[in-house]
Amino acid sequence: MPQIHIPSKIDELPKHPNEGFEKFVNAVGEGRLKPGTVLTQAQLCEFLGVSLTPLREAIVLLEEYGLIEIKQRTGITILNPELSFIRENYQFRVMIEIEALNAFAHSVSKDWLEQVRARHVELIAALKKDKKDMVAAEAFVALDQFVHTSIVSALGNRSVLATHNRLQQNIRMARVIHRSASFTESLVTAAEEHLEIIDRIEAEDTEGASACLRRHFESSIYRTIITG
Repeated sequence: MPQIHIPSKIDELPKHPNEGFEKFVNAVGEGRLKPGTVLTQAQLCEFLGVSLTPLREAIVLLEEYGLIEIKQRTGITILNPELSFIRENYQFRVMIEIEALNAFAHSVSKDWLEQVRARHVELIAALKKDKKDMVAAEAFVALDQFVHTSIVSALGNRSVLATHNRLQQNIRMARVIHRSASFTESLVTAAEEHLEIIDRIEAEDTEGASACLRRHFESSIYRTIITG
């Protein structure tokens, strides 16, 4: 059986085309840049390790997404992602992935399904055994994005895939900011929902897989906002 490379670290995931945005998302996601922090452009450049040009490009996106607030004579304030930001990113992802799922279900190999299922089972067991296993937690975050990216890749549309990757980055950042003590339990639930989708695809039940995917997104919105 040919081995499929399944990422186990966030560093292996696709990067945002704008360096400043990518580094901002990582800094917030890692807790190094906290909501409420106020910085000048020069300070933010130094903090992120980027030049002014990519930072200015990133600022346009960050302000548009409601992730920063800019005030003259005050500086740049880091904001919490609002409910609308989280919901809109998920809604856009649903539109893309439901469209892509049919193509994916008809093209995915049995090897892919078997290996991805086995990785889910392995990480579920690890997270149930030790809720503080951050290596397994990071591995599932990487696996989660890998699965959803694989679905969208079936469309063969690079522009859609690039947009989808940005949506996933935005949501990953929001999840970290809203993370609670039940974080690992949420990952286990998400992993089990993935297995339901895989079950339906293996059964050649595309309609059932689509229904499972919709429920997965509805639950994911709730987990991000309520349980973290």
